[in-house]
Amino acid sequence: MDKPWIGHYDPWFKSSMNYPELTMYEQVARTAGRWPDYPALNFMGSRITYRSLLEQIDQAAACLSSLGFKAGDVATLCLPNVPHAVVFFYAVNRLGGICNMVHPLTPAEEMSHYIRTTRSDYLIILDAMLAKQVSMLENSRIRKTIVCSMMDYLNLGLKIGFYITKGRKIAPVPRQDAFIKWSDFMGMAKADGNYQRVRGTHDCAVYLHSGGTTGSPKTIMLSSYNFNVLGIQGPQIVGIEDIEKSDPAGLSMVTILPLFHGFGLCMGLHTMMVNGFCSILVPQFSPEVLADVIIKSKPSYIAAVPTLFEGILKNEKLHKADLSCLKAVFCGGDSLTADLKDRFDAFIKAHNGTCSLREGYGLTETVTVCAVNPMLDSRDGSVGLPLADVLMKVVEPGTFNEVKVGQDGEFCINAPTMMLGYLDDPEATADTIREHPDGLLWVHTGDFGSMDSDGYFHFKQRIKRILKVSGIPVFPSQVEDTASTVPGVRLACAIGVPHPYKMQVVKLFVVPDAGVTDLDDLRQRIISHCEKTMLSYAVPREIEFRDDLPRTKVGKIDFVSLERIELEKRVTSNK
Repeated sequence: MDKPWIGHYDPWFKSSMNYPELTMYEQVARTAGRWPDYPALNFMGSRITYRSLLEQIDQAAACLSSLGFKAGDVATLCLPNVPHAVVFFYAVNRLGGICNMVHPLTPAEEMSHYIRTTRSDYLIILDAMLAKQVSMLENSRIRKTIVCSMMDYLNLGLKIGFYITKGRKIAPVPRQDAFIKWSDFMGMAKADGNYQRVRGTHDCAVYLHSGGTTGSPKTIMLSSYNFNVLGIQGPQIVGIEDIEKSDPAGLSMVTILPLFHGFGLCMGLHTMMVNGFCSILVPQFSPEVLADVIIKSKPSYIAAVPTLFEGILKNEKLHKADLSCLKAVFCGGDSLTADLKDRFDAFIKAHNGTCSLREGYGLTETVTVCAVNPMLDSRDGSVGLPLADVLMKVVEPGTFNEVKVGQDGEFCINAPTMMLGYLDDPEATADTIREHPDGLLWVHTGDFGSMDSDGYFHFKQRIKRILKVSGIPVFPSQVEDTASTVPGVRLACAIGVPHPYKMQVVKLFVVPDAGVTDLDDLRQRIISHCEKTMLSYAVPREIEFRDDLPRTKVGKIDFVSLERIELEKRVTSNK
C-alpha cells in the first residue's frame, strides 16, 4: 500500500525498526546493566537509581513467588503513580504473570467485577483506599492483598508531614493473614539471582480496561512485545536519532497520566525504563501538582490531556517559570482545540521554550499512540503521521473499502502493537480485528476522519458519537472547537438531545472564563459565531452554562455523563 507519510517524517525518523525478543522485565534489566547509577524514578524528590530499582524488582519477585504466585497468575494493581506500582509491575512480569491495571479509586462493586472476570488471586493497593474494599475482599477470590503506604518511599521530612496531615487518618491494615504491609512483604524472601524466562514475549502480560472500539467495557490483553515496540520507538519521536549512541543523562518525563492508562503505563513509564530516562512519578492528577513538578524537576518531556494543559495556562506559579528545559510536549487522550494549542505554544515561547504542543492519536487496542505530529512539520488540525512499522488507512464504515484521499471514513490500523484480543470475548475481538483482502489483520477503530495527500491523519469523531440532525451528520468536536474560539469560553462540550422532528439537535455545555458575568451576551456571541462558521444543522439549539464539566478517570471531558444527566432531566420533566 502507499505510505505517503514516510516522505514527511523528520529526517532522523526511521520507517522501520528492530524490536528485541525480550520481556519488559528483561528490557529494564538491560537498562540497569548499562546505566546503573542513573535515576530511574523521581518520587516527591526521592530518587531511585536503575541499580536500586532492579534490586527491588528482583526482591519483590522473590517475595511474590514465596506467596505462591506463578507464571500465568493474575495480580490486580490498584495504585496511583507511586514506586510500589513500578516495582510490583516488573516483578509480576519477571515471574511470567499478568498485571491487571485498575484505577485506585475504583468502587468496591466494580473492583469485584474486575477481580472476578480477570481471575485475579493477588491485589496490591494503597492503604488509604483499602477500607472501602475490605468487605468485598472477604468474599472475593483474592488470596493475598499487599498494602502500600505513601510514606514507604518518602524522605523523613515529607513522611512526617504526610503523617500529620493525612497519614494518621488512614485506617490501620487489618490484622489478618490475607493482608500484608509492603514493608513486611519485601522482607519475606531473598532475591533470586538465577533468572530464567518462564513466559514468552508475545504472551499476555497486561490487562487494560477500556470502552473498546464500540463504547462497551472491554478488558484488553497486551504482551511484553506490544509495550517494547513503543519503548524502542520512543527516542526517535522526541528527536533522538540513535539511542544506542546517546547518553540519556538528565532526560526525564513527567508521568502524570495514570499507570492504568495505556499512555501513562507505556510512554510515561516503560519507554523511560527502556531508554535510561527518569520517570517523574506524579501520584495526584491535577494541574496544580503538575505545575509544581515542572518548576522543581524541570522535565524534558510532558504528555497530558487537554484539561491539564488548560490548567497549566491558568496556574499563576508558572507565569514566571523558565520552560527552556522542555524538549517535547504531547497532547493525547482527547481532542486538542486549535485555540488551546495556539495559546499553549505561545505560552511556551514566552517562557523561553523552543518546542510546541504536538498532538497524536492512539487507542488502547494498540497499547496507546499510533500516530503523532513530527517535530519539524507539525500541522494544525492533524493527529500526525503513523509511527514506524504502523500502517493506517481510511475505509467506508462497515466495509474493507478504502476511501479516496481527503474523504472521511473509519480509521483502520495494522501495527506490531496490536492487542492479543479482548479477554473472554472472541466475538468482539473478531469484530474489531479483521483480516482484509490484503491478507493483513487490521484494527477497526470506530474512529472517523480522513487522510490527506501527505499522509497526515485528521481525526473528527468517534463514529458512535456522531450526531444526526435531520439525517445530516454533525460532529460534536467541530461544534466544541468552534465555540472554544469565542472569547469568554473556557471549556465546551456538545451532545445530542431529542427533537420532535429533527430527531436530534445540538446542546452545548459551556464553562465560561472567570470574570464573565453577562452570560446572555456570551450565549448570543457563541450562537452568532457558530451560525457564521458552520452548517445550520450544527448550530447549538440549547446552551447551558456550568461551573465545570464532569471528567473521566483520565481527565477527559465525560460527555457520556452529560448525556445521562440530560436524559434523566428530560425524563423527570416529562412526568
